Amino acid sequence: MEITIRTDQIKILEDFFQSLGTTDQRKIFTAGFKKAAKPLLDAMKANVPVKTGSLRKSLGSAMESGTISILVGARTFGAHKGYHGHLVEHGTNNRFRKNGGATGKVQGTHFVDKSFYDTEKQVYGAITDEWYNEIDKFIIRTNTKLK
Repeated sequence: MEITIRTDQIKILEDFFQSLGTTDQRKIFTAGFKKAAKPLLDAMKANVPVKTGSLRKSLGSAMESGTISILVGARTFGAHKGYHGHLVEHGTNNRFRKNGGATGKVQGTHFVDKSFYDTEKQVYGAITDEWYNEIDKFIIRTNTKLK
């Protein structure tokens, strides 16, 4: 059985993408990145400790301002803020009150690291496919608007 792959369409998509403005390129990239990062987010939500419900709800992705990239992890805005995500991930040393007495320490669970290593190949494999899919969607939306 012989398999033939046509790459001329990929070159056309890449040329089209290069001809777009920075704003449109950013929209296409970030939409593709968000879809490719979905398995990572799902794994993070599955691995987060049970007692931290607000942390689970705060996990998501957001566009990073000024660059063509996204941030994946605990959001520090909105109704469910994940300000304590780094404490759950890495843990803490023994903590003490000002008037004395120990409050204990948090044992790190490394749920983000575990999730990343479990889904790394899947996410990296999906980035290119999602990027091409987003370019196709952009072309279809543009053609629809022009009709």
